[in-house]
Amino acid sequence: MTKNYIFSRMLFSGIVFFTSIFNGALFVSFQTCACENVNPMPKDERVQLREEARDMFYHAYNAYMENAYPADELMPLSCTGRYRGVSPNRGDIDDSMGNFSLTLIDTLDTLVVLGDLEEFEHAVQLLIKDVSFDNDIVVSVFETNIRVLGGLLSAHILADYLQQRDGIMHWYKGELLSMAKDVGYRLLPAFNTTTGIPYARVNLKYGMKSDRLEFARETCTACAGSMILEMAALSRLTGEPEFEARAHKAMDALWKMRHRGSDLMGTVLNVHSGDWVRRDSGVGAGIDSYYEYCLKAYILLGDNKYLNRFNRHYNAVMKYISQGPMLLDVHMHRPHTNSRNYMDALLAFWPGLQVLKGDLKPAVETHEMLYQVMQRHKFIPEAFTTDFQVHWGNHPLRPEFLESTYFLYTATGDPYYLEVGKNVLRSLQKYARVPCGYAAVNDVTTGKQEDRMDSFVLAETFKYLFLLFADKDELILNLDEFIFTTEGHLLPLSLSGHTANDTKNHESEINDELAMSCPNTLSLFPESFRKPLQNMVDGMCPRRNQRRRLTAAEFSAANINHLKLIKEMGINIVAMSDGRVQLLHTFSSARSAADAEEGLLFMQEMVELAKLQSQQPEPVAQAVTVPLKDHLGDEQLMVLQAGPSQFGRNLKGDEKVTAKAVIVHPFKGCEDLRVPDLVKDKIAIMERGDCMFIDKVRKVQRHGAVGAIIVDNVAGSSAASSPMFSMSGDGNNDVKIPAVFLFKQDASKLLLAISKDWDVQITISELREADNFSQNEEESMFQKLKLSVQDFLVKHTGITFTKTAVEVGGFRANIGTDKIRITYKEADSDNNLKEAITNQQWSKIRKGLLHSIMHSDSKELFVPLNILRIYYQTLSGASIEEVKATDVVKQTKWLLSELIKEQNKKDDDLVKLDTEGEGVAVLTDIDKLSKPDSSVIESKKEKLKQLNSILRTVSELESSLETQDIIDKVFNKLKIEASDDLIIGEEKQTSDERTSIVNKKEQSSIAKTKASRTVDEL
Repeated sequence: MTKNYIFSRMLFSGIVFFTSIFNGALFVSFQTCACENVNPMPKDERVQLREEARDMFYHAYNAYMENAYPADELMPLSCTGRYRGVSPNRGDIDDSMGNFSLTLIDTLDTLVVLGDLEEFEHAVQLLIKDVSFDNDIVVSVFETNIRVLGGLLSAHILADYLQQRDGIMHWYKGELLSMAKDVGYRLLPAFNTTTGIPYARVNLKYGMKSDRLEFARETCTACAGSMILEMAALSRLTGEPEFEARAHKAMDALWKMRHRGSDLMGTVLNVHSGDWVRRDSGVGAGIDSYYEYCLKAYILLGDNKYLNRFNRHYNAVMKYISQGPMLLDVHMHRPHTNSRNYMDALLAFWPGLQVLKGDLKPAVETHEMLYQVMQRHKFIPEAFTTDFQVHWGNHPLRPEFLESTYFLYTATGDPYYLEVGKNVLRSLQKYARVPCGYAAVNDVTTGKQEDRMDSFVLAETFKYLFLLFADKDELILNLDEFIFTTEGHLLPLSLSGHTANDTKNHESEINDELAMSCPNTLSLFPESFRKPLQNMVDGMCPRRNQRRRLTAAEFSAANINHLKLIKEMGINIVAMSDGRVQLLHTFSSARSAADAEEGLLFMQEMVELAKLQSQQPEPVAQAVTVPLKDHLGDEQLMVLQAGPSQFGRNLKGDEKVTAKAVIVHPFKGCEDLRVPDLVKDKIAIMERGDCMFIDKVRKVQRHGAVGAIIVDNVAGSSAASSPMFSMSGDGNNDVKIPAVFLFKQDASKLLLAISKDWDVQITISELREADNFSQNEEESMFQKLKLSVQDFLVKHTGITFTKTAVEVGGFRANIGTDKIRITYKEADSDNNLKEAITNQQWSKIRKGLLHSIMHSDSKELFVPLNILRIYYQTLSGASIEEVKATDVVKQTKWLLSELIKEQNKKDDDLVKLDTEGEGVAVLTDIDKLSKPDSSVIESKKEKLKQLNSILRTVSELESSLETQDIIDKVFNKLKIEASDDLIIGEEKQTSDERTSIVNKKEQSSIAKTKASRTVDEL
């Protein structure tokens, strides 16, 4: 330090300002600024707001202690505790929790700030008695450091301080410091990296010896660079230097990784190589507290290298990232190029840090911009665009804006900031307060709440709100003696004297003679900064006052006028292959600029409605159950998973509807029914398309149906390969009967069962977990568990499990959770398997399977396990008991053997396979086909001559006359008994034998029809 500089640190309510004397001239002095246009807040109003803030804290604190402790967090809507591994997993957000009473640890020093020493002592006793950190849980190193370690250290310091000053807590012997040291040692394994930069996560019990951590090599800049305050405090309080040394090494490594040209930092990096993974540079999420700790490390520890680093970074931020009052992320290696067009809520801490730096003008400007955003949206959304629209509407009651408001008021004394705090308080009371604490706001645009109250709400949000309205002389602590950590915990400045600080080898620290001084503020007043920004947010995008022609909530795809309106707005509807629709908005396609703007609002509303729908409780899956008889005459239940509807009656628990089924005509169910009386007291089956789901169900309900099943119109769809589908309504609740949705392949099985017995009683009910493990299941519980685990690992690791592969001859089958994959590779010596008696129909199916394998581009075939089970049950000759006891491996071996038998037949005609069946596998009545005596089947032809029309199949086979002939040949060998439960469908006249015999005068007689057959595309 040169002789020209005389430095001193002056604290004011927890804020450090720097004064410097250069050659006898005073460059900076602190002046309290006030504006004549802002009326001071009356003292009684300020006291009332202070006490209301106190009441808000206790409302949340008592709710946690009474309903959640010792859980980590309170769920304010459920009014219960959130435990790690017990409560529903929320992903990375849960890494802050470790089942160590997080909220109470984080809240301890707030109790002291509020002057509640009795409750503070009680809380300390509870923690010492109840909390253990020896938990097999992976936690965030960053969050555990700032919340748990910081909370314990601050509480220990205050307990020791109050013990000496006020003579209370005589029993306390440093237990909190011992707990803090325990946490510190549990975090140390995370620092064992090539660079010294810590891993993002660590297992509290086993360190880095955890499967989840084995390949975790990335961390954020803030995560690695926000350890120094707590780790240094731990070392200086315990006398064990390793903690501070590790944190210094991490900070030094990060400094070396800055971009040398811009002095900017990226957001995410590799802890071993030091390579940047994300090069976005800003002051918000992922990087915020690194800058904060560069400055505060100098303040707390007195090490000049951190001040130099902060000044270098600060100058870069103000040069490249600061764009007026806005702070926009840029590419660290191309700092003149923005990397995104939105800002996040975490940057709200920056004005407070600028106050600490002494740069008031940009602090006032950025804070004012944020305040206008808050006024527009009630809270500052997690992310908002450069035109101040909501980008991500979540708001977890973050404290950063209040923190900056408190620091600005403390620095300026401007009563304007008391009004800001008052408005924040009112928003919290109006939109977040619930009977059991304060709930996060899930979406600021709708006000929908979330069952979440983070620990920082008590640790910071209410702490800064209380301090904003409290006078210095009303506090039991002199905040001039402390500095706030990034989590709002108090660390005493006296820690800098605990050890000597070596500053001899720091990088050229002072490269600017004014680097350690604040700007002159004598002529700067907050009001003069704010005035040019008046109406900045509202002026950017004026609110629309004219009446809307159509909102997203009112829109109906079945309304022609609505379709015309959105067309005028420049919105086109594109039908997707899976039956969904996509809305595309093109500004230039709108009729006018005003219509285009309304189209943008419509699309934004659609996005919000989609978010709300995704946040609704997951609908209960339904089931369609059909009794079947196998070839031995034993009755079994076929359970088909069905999608629920967002209208009508959703069946739960023991509720069910059982009735005969009827296929309506026309099949779409949108036009008037041909024979409406036949729907009465039955479950109506209709096909998807041409009109809304709810309109179909309304129609059959009007004619007396007791339930409805909608069949998908997308070929090949199945519940096994598709997510659960929930049918939407139109907002009216006039439908009272249950309605469910079946995918194509699942519906085909239902139609096949109905065609065999028109009097069969089908049941609609809730799908139960036991339905997936019925007595007919082909796999044991152990086998299913093994396969599901292996399938998960295959998807996420790429590892192939050879133990689940079955090989017979040149055929190989890989077994999955819901299907098997069959491939063929010519073997040196195939098994010489032959069969004495050939079932012609089964032979034909095997030929189709072989053809699919041999002639497909991928040389593979996928067979669903339920189809494999049917093949095995009906054709292997195994008894029911054997089928129940057999797992999928044995069934797979049997199928591969059957393929080899077909392959080894001398009259093999794979090459000359009839093209009529190419690419299509017809699932016929396997029970009948398993009997090789064709004379029995032929004798029944006479009984089928009356059935002369065919329903179009669910797989749309009726479009091919050749395929229709194949189905005719198969069905002419099966016995089908018809009843008046079947309504005649449209048919194609392909020969003289196909004549319509529907007689409207004899609708009560037996309907004569031919039945369509299920098509499974393997």
